[in-house]
Order: sequence, then structure tokens, then C-alpha cells
Amino acid sequence: SDNWKRQLASIEIQGTKDQQVMFYTSYYHTMINPSVYMDVDGKYRGLDHNIHQAKGFTNYTIFSLWDTYRAAHPLYDILMPTRASDMVNSLIAFSKENGRLPIWNMWSSETDMMIGYHAASVIAEAILKGVPNINKEEALAECVKTANLDDYRGIGLYKKLGYVPYDVKEPTLGDDWSLSRTLEYAYDDACIAALAKSIDRK
Repeated sequence: SDNWKRQLASIEIQGTKDQQVMFYTSYYHTMINPSVYMDVDGKYRGLDHNIHQAKGFTNYTIFSLWDTYRAAHPLYDILMPTRASDMVNSLIAFSKENGRLPIWNMWSSETDMMIGYHAASVIAEAILKGVPNINKEEALAECVKTANLDDYRGIGLYKKLGYVPYDVKEPTLGDDWSLSRTLEYAYDDACIAALAKSIDRK
């Protein structure tokens, strides 16, 4: 359709026909999800199963954040900042409904797939890259809230010890990915620190 042609035309490349097909197919795949999750009037069902109103942003869902925080979201920040802004505001809205940032949300639910809390990375990077229409103080507050959930997935142990131990079992962990969790939490916390510093906060 003409809309897809406009979207894909935001990048022009040179190369063989096969290279161009491969590139634009991959670029198309980056635009499938996250996807819009609201009615034409801005209403959507939240994680709390109440109807919420997206005010000033388009609400998105299906954030497979562990898969996308490294490359897809940085691409959105550069090439489609309005969409990136909507995504960040969707993450913040989800956090308010859920009590924490999403890990891997889908529609009005949280799958809790994978590890880390990489919504913090997505939010921080967008703000640091100058993506517009994001309330920075609100964004920081939701990131800090998530990073301080002592009873969630070893975060309390990580805060206390500086790492997630492999030999301490906690009901919310459900696995023994202690080293990976430690690395992911450290990265996300560094992102939160960079966000805080960018708005003159400790």
C-alpha cells in the first residue's frame, strides 16, 4: 500500500536487488510490533482490566523488550521519534497500571518473559536522544520504582549484595540465571543513572 511505501521510503539504500529485498523486508519487520493498542477514541483496556484513556499519545503494546532494547528501539528513536515517544509513554502508562515497568507485555497482560527491566533502557535512551513529549521526571520515577522492587525477581538480593546469587532460591526467580540477571540489572541501573544525571538528579 501507499502507506507502507511511505514508511519504507524513510531509508534509501544502494545494492543488488536481493540486498534491497533483504533490507526492506527486515525494516518492515521492525514496524510490525510494538503495535497500536487502543480504539479510535484513545480508550484501551489496561493491565488492571479497567478502561483507560490515552491522552496525548498513541498507546502501544507487545513490547518484547529483552529482544528489542538493543537495536530496534534505538532505531525508532532516530527514524521515527514520534512513534518512539508514543511507545515510551505507553511503557510509563503500563507501569502506573501495573506497579512496575513491563518486562514483556502483551495487550492487557504481562508475560514476564526474559530478564532485566529493559523498559528502563528504552525510556532512558529515548530521553537522552531527545525524543519529544516525554515527561522526564515521571519517566525517572517509574524507572526508579521498578529498580527498587525488593520482592521481585531477585532485585532485593541484587540491591543488598550487589549481585544475584546462584545459591539463594527466591519464589519470584523461578530459574538460576543469576549471572545474567546481575548483568541485566547492572545495565538497566546504569541507564537509570544516566537518565537521572541528564535532568540533574542523583
